[in-house]
Amino acid sequence: MEEKRQNAVYVSMMVDSLKRKERVLKSLYKLTGEQEALLREDELDQARFQGTMDEKAEGIAELNQLDEGFDLLFRTVKSEIQADREAYRAEIQEMQKYIASVSDLSVKIQALERQNSERMKIYLANQKKVIRDFRVNNKTATSYYKNMTNTSAAQSYFFNQTK
Repeated sequence: MEEKRQNAVYVSMMVDSLKRKERVLKSLYKLTGEQEALLREDELDQARFQGTMDEKAEGIAELNQLDEGFDLLFRTVKSEIQADREAYRAEIQEMQKYIASVSDLSVKIQALERQNSERMKIYLANQKKVIRDFRVNNKTATSYYKNMTNTSAAQSYFFNQTK
């Protein structure tokens, strides 16, 4: 009887774990949306973008911990749940609801991440072009000034020779 009560606590912890996972995924979705807004702006606020990246990294780390804990609990109570599904019907239904929500959020986040990835590639390509153009302009200007310096010396030499 003690084991059954302990398993009931484990199942309850699994439900709580899924609730927390849903909350973390909602937060990650919001952060990914913020990144999308930042990438749509004319000038990317790199500090804010990095801040969202850092927050997402923390959320992902928390998700990994929740997944590991959930898997450990599930392995512990799997046989009990399968043997007495009726006793855990309410918890199973609640977990199914959260699993569906978590799956939906995961799909939404992945889709938004793909869009953001494309936007980031475009932004980086534009930045690369700006840098390349700057280097070309700088090289051209340097070459021009170098040529002008050499030309004026040669002209003054010829000017002095004709006198």
